[in-house]
Amino acid sequence: MVFALTIGSVMIIGSLAVAIALFGVAMRLLQWMDETNAFGYPRLSLVFDLGVAILWILVVLTSTVWGWAVLYMALGLFDALEPALYFSVVSFTTVGYGDVVLEPGWRLLAGMTATHGLLIFGIFTAFLVEVFRFPTRRRTR
Repeated sequence: MVFALTIGSVMIIGSLAVAIALFGVAMRLLQWMDETNAFGYPRLSLVFDLGVAILWILVVLTSTVWGWAVLYMALGLFDALEPALYFSVVSFTTVGYGDVVLEPGWRLLAGMTATHGLLIFGIFTAFLVEVFRFPTRRRTR
């Protein structure tokens, strides 16, 4: 149980650090593109910014879910990738169907996966709010 908590905590902390760093890079990229008019022609800035933000969110979300699936495989909790990935998605999104469960010593890891999902979706929300503020920021400069 303590081992599962430790592994889950390390996974959450590491993955959140990577996600926050990736969102920081995305924000700097969007700001740079807006400040320098990187493409040299007028564009629908909010649509473009949202497109970049959504793609960035998909990258972070996909890599995080795959990271949990790989962790489950590395711990020997699943013998095939598909059920590990399925369990990772179901737990991460907090759906938790219950058709696939972990062994008793590892059940806390499923809860930690769900907690991680809640935290990541909160970061997604903050990121999108910040992207929506870009047009307002341009007008106040």
